[in-house]
Amino acid sequence: MVTNRIFTNLYTKLALFLVLITSFIFTNAQTKRGFIVAIGDYPEDTDWRDISSENDIPLIRSALQKQGFTSDKIKVLKNAEATKENIVKGLTVLSKECTKGDIVVIHFSSHGQQIEDNNNDEIDGYDEAIVAYGAPAKYDPNYDFSKHLRDDELESLLQAIRFKIGPTGDLVVFADACHSGTVGRNGAISRGGQPAYKRPGYNPNQTKQDVGMYQSSKSTIDASQLSPIVVISASLASQVNYEYEGAGSLSTAISRSADKLNSGMSYRAFFAQILKEMSILAPSQKPAIEGDIDRLLFGGKVIDQDPYYRAYKLRDNQVYLYGGKLNGIFDGTKIAVFPIGTTSIKNKVPITEGSTIFSEGTWCKVKLDKTLPGSIDDYWFFVTEQNFGELSLNIKVDLDRFDNKDVLLASLSNSPLFNVCDTATDFILEDGGRGTIDIIRASDGSVFAENISSEENFVNVIDALTSFSRGIYMKNLELTDSRYQVTLNLIPVRFDSEGRITDTLSIEDISINGTIVFSETVGALVQVINHGDQDAYFSVIDIQPDGKINGILPAEDPTLNQNPEDFFIGAGQSVIVDGSLVTFSEPYGIEVFKLFASKEPIDFTPIITKKPRTRSYISPLEALFETGYEESTRGGTTSKIKSSGMEASTSSFTFEIKQ
Repeated sequence: MVTNRIFTNLYTKLALFLVLITSFIFTNAQTKRGFIVAIGDYPEDTDWRDISSENDIPLIRSALQKQGFTSDKIKVLKNAEATKENIVKGLTVLSKECTKGDIVVIHFSSHGQQIEDNNNDEIDGYDEAIVAYGAPAKYDPNYDFSKHLRDDELESLLQAIRFKIGPTGDLVVFADACHSGTVGRNGAISRGGQPAYKRPGYNPNQTKQDVGMYQSSKSTIDASQLSPIVVISASLASQVNYEYEGAGSLSTAISRSADKLNSGMSYRAFFAQILKEMSILAPSQKPAIEGDIDRLLFGGKVIDQDPYYRAYKLRDNQVYLYGGKLNGIFDGTKIAVFPIGTTSIKNKVPITEGSTIFSEGTWCKVKLDKTLPGSIDDYWFFVTEQNFGELSLNIKVDLDRFDNKDVLLASLSNSPLFNVCDTATDFILEDGGRGTIDIIRASDGSVFAENISSEENFVNVIDALTSFSRGIYMKNLELTDSRYQVTLNLIPVRFDSEGRITDTLSIEDISINGTIVFSETVGALVQVINHGDQDAYFSVIDIQPDGKINGILPAEDPTLNQNPEDFFIGAGQSVIVDGSLVTFSEPYGIEVFKLFASKEPIDFTPIITKKPRTRSYISPLEALFETGYEESTRGGTTSKIKSSGMEASTSSFTFEIKQ
């Protein structure tokens, strides 16, 4: 019958449609996969110093989980498990498991080392290598380099993954290891620091310096069939990578930056956030980024998520979280508890609340107002009131032969910003000769400032340390309010002796290894973009490498007659601020421009310049900013603020100034 034929045809078409749509769903399903290699406990006979790589695991795992990476899709190899054979096997299995469109993140925390090039494809004559478990540090004529994971071998493994996930997928590789250099002063803990591994008499023709641990080379696979790749290294191939308070500096920077992701962020913008964090954690080293850096992060598939933390233990009304001082959680931080899966806590009532009563590097203990029923896996924990930690610096005074040591100690003791101790975590004061003092970074032994005059009760030394403390406070000051999504951009320009703009440049024109570099001959115009749904007032400050803070908008110069009320931007607008040409000069190094956006005008210049205010009131944002300038702050502790009640947000633009 006709009706049966129609029914049969419809049934057949429907069945075929279901097969096709099912096939489409399964072949296009996207999976997020993580692979973490953490090696810190090396065998004694390898001559490698033990490092704190195992502490990086919770930092990276937590960062991935916040972006939808499930625990069963995050594979970890640590210490003795992470031989070269097992790393290769693990990456090979990962490649086989991958499907088109997957997002894959691979993270290495280990020692790194340059080793003798074995195929003449390196411009400096050395391969960069991950030091797998069991690989020796020093030359042995009986060793054949087989336990080091060369960048060439790694690239081949990565290319197999790129082919499997295809052009709709994303591959991101982090290397929290160094590949060359020598250990800094004072025995600071580094991830590498050994000379290049080579045979006696090996002298390569070094014509250039490599960027990092990965370089794209010749491939037999059509590039159009491969996924984009981005590689972020903790330091250049020539540099040592230092740890920060018992964890990798890059791993810590990634963890901190992961709380500030948004769907419109590119890998370049993500790296700029990492660079800002690294300027705090390890300012003497330069991270590098390679690959498709202007692609949207995860292909634009970033989860817009309020930052949260998971718990690993619950005892009565006390809960232990995967997050501590390295994540910016200090004693006294207020925590709210919500059901798992909560993306935003704004205008929502928590299940219960509590406060941090003890915080360490990667974990903290929180006392809750009431005991939580059920499993701790049913809850996420959100910071609702931030405590920005301590302004105080831990300083060692290594001046036993210095005539006025007692005067210096008295000067330091008069300020709550400084703790004098035997084991410094921030700075060491050493004799600079001829009655001067050198300030040395405790983290890596680099020189922060040298030959500082000791006259007038060491006022210059105190001022240098105070400026640094304030700069760290301001860099760490991060506020988020979805209504005020205002970002900052610098447009590079050339200018003549009269300050007239002669040419506009692109960011690519002045980028080196992913870092934007300005000089005395290249200036910038300030661009402000309001992505939010509220009009906003804004202010921009400059934080120098030495911590000194300058007012950019409004400017400190009173002759310019700039009023805080003039710096206003409407919702959805993008403006290049009139008369905002910025020129650059010493001090050289990593610089941060920071924008503050709020519902009311912002004027930081009286705080910075210590001049009288021209208006009678002070906004909550200005009061918070002023905390960093209060030398009488009890114990050097900063004020607490309710991040949900400030009605303000911040945005940073990080760059380098070179001569």
